[in-house]
Amino acid sequence: MDKEKAIERNNQGARYFLNRQYDKALAFYQEAVDLDPSNPSVLNNLGLYYHQQKAYRKALSFFEKAYSFAQKPHFLVNQGNALAMLGKYAEASRSYEQALELDPAHKGARVSQAQLSIHTGDYQQAILTWKTLLMEEGDSQYAIELAKVYMKLESWEKALNQLHGIQIEDGDALAWKMIGQCEYQLKNFGLAVKAFKMALAENPDQVDVRQHLAVTYLAIGKGADGIHQLEVILRLDPENFQVMTELAVVFLGQGEKEKAVFWLDKALAIRPDFPKAQRYKKLAETAQQQR
Repeated sequence: MDKEKAIERNNQGARYFLNRQYDKALAFYQEAVDLDPSNPSVLNNLGLYYHQQKAYRKALSFFEKAYSFAQKPHFLVNQGNALAMLGKYAEASRSYEQALELDPAHKGARVSQAQLSIHTGDYQQAILTWKTLLMEEGDSQYAIELAKVYMKLESWEKALNQLHGIQIEDGDALAWKMIGQCEYQLKNFGLAVKAFKMALAENPDQVDVRQHLAVTYLAIGKGADGIHQLEVILRLDPENFQVMTELAVVFLGQGEKEKAVFWLDKALAIRPDFPKAQRYKKLAETAQQQR
């Protein structure tokens, strides 16, 4: 009877956890573990709760307890994730390898292994893992992850080959953004502008994409278009002191010192210790004195 109640409490806790009602989830998990201290699912869920709370050592202890009662690969993957967050990368890798020994096709273990490889700088291992997953499942998300690794390696053409190999449909703003970044690095500025515009067509409020578009316009001498994009960003994000500074730099480069000082003063009012704004404020003031 207690075991059945524990399952019921655990399931209720999981529903609260998925709805981000974490305090309620914890209360039900604790009831469940009191009713059945050897239930591996409850122990694992408690681990997930503490992992979400960034209490990684406590999370690890629950994942280890769960595995001691049931040797399931996803308990090992969760252990690995907690170990990775604790900076114990070699131990984390061993946990993923153990999970793959139990289930060589375990997707969670392979994805976590690839992500750990990227974090530790083992890009070739990450490439191998993403390629294998892509070949086996054909999921466009793996092509995007593979392209991200190539971009870290500044292999822009290889990244583009992956991105152009997927079916980009409505909602794929990330893929368009990445294509734009690659085309920019290859100095294909016209193609970069088109890609960034496609990304913005999906989500007009993407500040970072507008910033990329602004930089691309400035690179091809379309100052007015670049300024317009920076001004749109400031309407979306009025406290963005970094973009204010970038806008000031553009105005300073065009010889419009008063506008430059205006935006630098606004940036410094928000962040008085921002070095770039401080530096360009001095340059602008010097330029004004020399007039």
